[in-house]
Amino acid sequence: MLDDSSAPPLSPLVVGEGYDFGTVRARLGGDSSPPNFVIHRDGKILGLCLGLMWNPLAEEDPAEVWVGRKGDLPKWGTTLAETTGPLPVYVRREESGKWFFTGLHEVTGSSVELPDIKQRLKPPVITGISRIVFLKRL
Repeated sequence: MLDDSSAPPLSPLVVGEGYDFGTVRARLGGDSSPPNFVIHRDGKILGLCLGLMWNPLAEEDPAEVWVGRKGDLPKWGTTLAETTGPLPVYVRREESGKWFFTGLHEVTGSSVELPDIKQRLKPPVITGISRIVFLKRL
């Protein structure tokens, strides 16, 4: 059996602190497979990385995750909507910028209703949303 006692302890998460994506993924223990907005392992969501360009209400309280329509995104949106317990949320405020830890959140609900989705579309950038997931800061 390996002794991990010599490994340095993980530094605590600091609200407002910026991290690069690799550090966030490693810190949470996520797989390196897409989609990158959910840090995940074995089908379980461990945390969220939300760019403001695609999720303009990610820093609000309540926060909103606007899940896209391409590929496996809708499936992960369903998984997120069904996730219970605290989730660390990181927000990137500018393209290629750092991911800022905004705190622990929990899912409070979601919507796939067309009127809810239509009012959030922001062409030309945001043209396809499959689900809105609502988060409450803990």
